[in-house]
Amino acid sequence: MNALLKASTVAANGRSRAPVRKTILVVDDRSDDIELVRIMFKRCRILNPLQTAHTVKDAIGYLEGDGMYADRRAFPFPTLVLLDLHLPDGSGFDVLRWIQSHPLQAPVGVVVLTGSDIGEIKQSYDLGAHSFLVKPLKFFDLENMAHHVRGMNLTHSSKGDLLDVAPTP
Repeated sequence: MNALLKASTVAANGRSRAPVRKTILVVDDRSDDIELVRIMFKRCRILNPLQTAHTVKDAIGYLEGDGMYADRRAFPFPTLVLLDLHLPDGSGFDVLRWIQSHPLQAPVGVVVLTGSDIGEIKQSYDLGAHSFLVKPLKFFDLENMAHHVRGMNLTHSSKGDLLDVAPTP
């Protein structure tokens, strides 16, 4: 597993500490859809920080840590990518193909944001997507995704939940 993605809940002295807030990357060219994701995460009490990319080029640059995304403190590697399929400079399928061909730079989970086109959903799964959400997003669907994406788990606290990498058996 990529070292950047390992859960860091144990300090060097062996004592437990609060889980790290893993970043979620939202790739969508529509600012109203991104704002809806932010609102839905807040309603679901998911505390992970969100980063955004608006194009295929920016999404790949973010995953590579290239150019303006080189500073991993400002742009941490995402644990989860929420990926719209319709982007101005290509398709979310281009991002999925890139992820598929760069397994060491792959996030733990990729959730495709799409309409109800069965062909798009099938192609997304064929290219390695872990789940999908149908636009317009609904609270129940987002909450269900947060609980069921393979390789992810929710860490509960009194302030909310954090999506994190599931521990390996």
